[in-house]
Amino acid sequence: MKNGNEMPVSILANVEVFDYLKEKVGERKTRTEAYADLLDKSLAGFVSPFLRKQDYELRPCQCHVTVSDLASEWHWHRATVRSFLDTLEVLGQLERTRLTKSVIITMPLQTGHAADSRNVQETPDLADQLRAVLSDWVIGKSELDDIGDECERLVRQAMTETGVPGICPKPDNFSSVNLAASDDERAVRICTTALGCIAHAAMQRALRKRRFDNGSEFLEHFRTRLYGDWTGIAEISRLLARYILDPEAEDDNLDEDDKEIFDALSNPFMALAARAQEAAYQTGDRKPNV
Repeated sequence: MKNGNEMPVSILANVEVFDYLKEKVGERKTRTEAYADLLDKSLAGFVSPFLRKQDYELRPCQCHVTVSDLASEWHWHRATVRSFLDTLEVLGQLERTRLTKSVIITMPLQTGHAADSRNVQETPDLADQLRAVLSDWVIGKSELDDIGDECERLVRQAMTETGVPGICPKPDNFSSVNLAASDDERAVRICTTALGCIAHAAMQRALRKRRFDNGSEFLEHFRTRLYGDWTGIAEISRLLARYILDPEAEDDNLDEDDKEIFDALSNPFMALAARAQEAAYQTGDRKPNV
């Protein structure tokens, strides 16, 4: 039974708390240690030695790293590092700016300086609430009308708490306010956050419907065409994801033979991705809304 009293909460903890929670298990870092390392790096404005010559000015609470560096330092596989960063980003614990061979990580930290309450409180809290609501829609437990009403309620609540009156009216008087032309950046930020959460949930819901499809052809391609080359399958997966989401893209230089292969692999690829997503939901590694 779902607990109706549950509500999203934020926990504030000093870096010293994470130092205390660190557990040393051989050379390989635990998740807690890896997260604490990202905190340390962001507070120090860390830049990987291999990126010193790159002209990128860091803002407070940012670090500039490569996945390979983190994998080497944490004694993790690069895929594990990527998955770890993905999960933290979904949980709102970091933001990434992806560059060609590196990534800028921004940690949403309170450093003791006066913070913009709109950035620290509004959007993350609203996003957490929306994800919690949309999770039931992703797994088919909520009706579309109920989801729409609850999303509207949360957005209106965020608007009211932020002091943005009359920006999100009912459809029957929507012509009286043009949100797209609004000069209030708070309203735009709130609505952009809400629409992003809905779009993400819709993609997850669509993917989930493929979880019972046959994924064996993708496995067979890995075994017989790529001969077990994990780098190759990662590259194929990257191109496939792009091909599925943007079939008209031309910058990957796919010829007709490539497209024929990708057409054949698209459904098996999505079937395996959907099963992995479902397994993550069931084991509790991720909430259904992320």
